[in-house]
Amino acid sequence: MNSARALLTLFFSIAFSALHSAQPSSIPVRAAVPDSTRILPISGDTAVGTRHALFTHRRTQYAAFFAADSTLVLARRAIGSDTWETHSTRHAITASDTANALAFVVDGAGFLHVAWTGSGDTLNYTRSVSTESLELGPLQPLPGSSDSRLTAPFFLLQANGDLLFLHHRDTTAGSGLTLHRYAISTGTWSSVQEKLVADDARRAASATLAFDRYGMLHLAWIWQATGAASTPRDIAYARSADGGETWTGSDGLKPLALPLTAATAERALSLVENAGPLTQSTIAADNEGHPLIAGWWASDGSAFPQLHLLRHNGNEWQLQSMTHRQTRLTGEKNAAPISPRPLLYCSRGVKNDLAAYLVYRDDEQAGRTVIASCENIAATPPVWTVKKLNDSSLGTCEPAADPELWRRFKQLHLLVSAAAPTPGGSLASRPLASLIWSPYLERMATVRASNPDPIPLSSDDAKLDRPLVPVDILALLERAADWQLAAPYKRDLRGWEIAPFYIGALEVSRLSSSPRLASALSARFEDLKWSTRSSRYHADDHCVIQAYAELHRRSGDRSAMAPSLALFDQILAKPALTPLDWGYKFAQDRWTWCDALFMAPASWLDAYLLTADRRYLDFMNSEWWLTTDALFSSADGLFFRDESFLDLREPNGRRIYWSRGNGWVVAGLARVLSRFPRDHVDYPRYVRLYERMMEAVLATQQSDGLWRPGLLDPAAHSVIESSGSGFNCYALAWGLNHGLLDRTRFEPATRRAWNALAACVNSDGRLEHVQPVGSAPANFSPTHTDAFGVGALLLAGSEIHALATGRPSPVYNQK
Repeated sequence: MNSARALLTLFFSIAFSALHSAQPSSIPVRAAVPDSTRILPISGDTAVGTRHALFTHRRTQYAAFFAADSTLVLARRAIGSDTWETHSTRHAITASDTANALAFVVDGAGFLHVAWTGSGDTLNYTRSVSTESLELGPLQPLPGSSDSRLTAPFFLLQANGDLLFLHHRDTTAGSGLTLHRYAISTGTWSSVQEKLVADDARRAASATLAFDRYGMLHLAWIWQATGAASTPRDIAYARSADGGETWTGSDGLKPLALPLTAATAERALSLVENAGPLTQSTIAADNEGHPLIAGWWASDGSAFPQLHLLRHNGNEWQLQSMTHRQTRLTGEKNAAPISPRPLLYCSRGVKNDLAAYLVYRDDEQAGRTVIASCENIAATPPVWTVKKLNDSSLGTCEPAADPELWRRFKQLHLLVSAAAPTPGGSLASRPLASLIWSPYLERMATVRASNPDPIPLSSDDAKLDRPLVPVDILALLERAADWQLAAPYKRDLRGWEIAPFYIGALEVSRLSSSPRLASALSARFEDLKWSTRSSRYHADDHCVIQAYAELHRRSGDRSAMAPSLALFDQILAKPALTPLDWGYKFAQDRWTWCDALFMAPASWLDAYLLTADRRYLDFMNSEWWLTTDALFSSADGLFFRDESFLDLREPNGRRIYWSRGNGWVVAGLARVLSRFPRDHVDYPRYVRLYERMMEAVLATQQSDGLWRPGLLDPAAHSVIESSGSGFNCYALAWGLNHGLLDRTRFEPATRRAWNALAACVNSDGRLEHVQPVGSAPANFSPTHTDAFGVGALLLAGSEIHALATGRPSPVYNQK
């Protein structure tokens, strides 16, 4: 393997300017690990050329493209849906229009904006007649567009929902880059910089903008010489901390005089004379706010263009290359062997390193969509993987990406050609589809490839079906609880990671003749002053309140719940108004992930039971059903962990349902059903939801009595997992104890689950096979443990003990 990599190692060198000198990296290219990508056809109609775009607003994804009959078409689908709705608009291009660029965006209020250039570089602009509508209004002028030739339109969504619009403008008074802003509060455009960058002896071409996570605006463009193609050119860079009003170089210090010129702007890279035709560049920023710029050019006299990446590391610009192509770049757009502007995205990699992904069309890969991936671009040397994402040629099309779903979900959603052209058809015209690719799925595919053999599973019926002995159950529970209580703990003692242990240990203490567990926890909570973590709205920080409430019920000491009630009153006085859409800022101030349904609802119901204040009940009930409407699949009877999983699929093609995520929900449901008023109009809804989920839990249990991290594809997730299994066992046993489940069907499965869980506990009381903190199915060490997994075991065991003795656990909602 190492020798193969050595043979494939590529060495590139390039001359930098005196101010910005660096040596490019040597890039080993390794074979790609196959993974599954999803293709969702949009329409059987054909779409023309490179003119299409993709953008998501909240839970709806939109597409814009010109059909083969020249009509501008809009399409949309709900996130998670496989079906697109298309709508032909009133607008079209004429046969003479080049329509060489199309810009598309949805503003924060939900209005669709479309701009494109036509013949004579005239700019056409329109927006939807209402929010989230596919009906476009008439063409409208943009500021300064009436007397100008406008090219390269580019929209960028701001964090507050406003838009920036960047384009190249040619007038009799001069030419250069112009920047405008659209305010959703007024629905109007205004100028930010009438001339941000001025053309002089060189033309500011191929400009792109990107915001980083801190709100810094990054701008890159190419100084295009007016002479021969081999004339040296520069890649320029500037940044703005105030949305485009003032600009600096990469040091962020002295403001630059505007307009920027070739003499005053920062050069990120200067190319030598024989660099070859320089195509379009693109810019992004990493998690640290450092800019990255990607583009194609030939280096050091080579006749073949390679894909290059410039990265500023905080001190200087560094160069990487990740291709070794053998095809010339002609410079003629319709004949270019690659898509001229690669798509560039950054994220955190497997080990929290800086990862980068570049997407493009490449004729050397039969015209398919290609992705170059590096899980650590700061490594020496960085390792790039180049692989195809689809099986169909794009012809001369460029893949268009949805920037919002990368920002929110870290998923690539691309608009690509769906199939090869029909016989006699044009290479520039073919059906469109959306392609979905996820780094998470890619990493899981890598793990499966490196661990192809599943872990042997035990399905010894004699062991799994052995009778439930109350004294043995209690002894195991006390041993596990004592082990966890004595184990060193480095996290916040009020956090969600340990709160399930408190809750489970208090259930075990009801069964024990010894007061040590309850006494130890009561002393700990006194030291914590019965407080929660500092986050007001986050559901995870409400989980510990369930333990406080249980001790209050036993002692009658109202001071145990005073801080929690004060917190809930603050929330009621100023509730979070963030939409329940995953990936937006402050989204987790609401219950936007399924784990939250264990963490918070029972705590709010405990507050209601203590005070009889219906505000707590009403808040809990409303939030529960909003989350359920967003994440529950009635078809499968299971919850998506959050919205980012709606479009992802397992290797077997089924949806991804995380075992512990659904374990959190079913365990939370059991706790809600023991507290929610039985005479409330919504109580039957909770019962129906519980019964539906228990059917899914029963159907996904494996022959060894446990559940796999991914419920619907156990072959892809072969490790056994005890935390999700513990919560499932708890919910099953609770339903049997309280008459909600049929004993004939569910009791054998519950007994097998408990006996399998008991086998995961070592002789010293240490529970193993606990998936670490996460949000999705993943591989992990079988020896791993964690406090929340122990809590799931204790909750399960307390209900199994009740099942063995015939003494159901208490409920708090009986009249």
